[in-house]
Amino acid sequence: MKFKSIQKGIITNQLKESKDFYSKYLGFQVKVEMDWFLLMHLPESPDYEIAFMLPSLDFVRKSYFQKPYEGQGVWLILETSNVHETYEAMKQSKAPIDLDLTEEEWGDIHFTMVDPNGIGIDIVQHRIM
Repeated sequence: MKFKSIQKGIITNQLKESKDFYSKYLGFQVKVEMDWFLLMHLPESPDYEIAFMLPSLDFVRKSYFQKPYEGQGVWLILETSNVHETYEAMKQSKAPIDLDLTEEEWGDIHFTMVDPNGIGIDIVQHRIM
């Protein structure tokens, strides 16, 4: 099998809050916006997308596309080439950082925050050990 990409989709009642968070703190831009659906992407990498959709839509056939995410068991990892610079910029913008910049024994340097849906966002720079 050969796949071209992986897309992320979150079922949520927090469309506006998600749009505000991902654009303000992470630099995502709106690609498609409807009253029930939002697709955002990174401007420098348009194929890096994240979608948000309202729950309980009549035209959505499968139940797993209708229930809102309940805030546990999912995280997103965004890799950066300069985590120190990214961390300082996030602090300046008052991003909701919940783990300060940390160097892990396995080699990652990272910090985390939580989006409006309760999804952990891990901003990471891999370092050579």
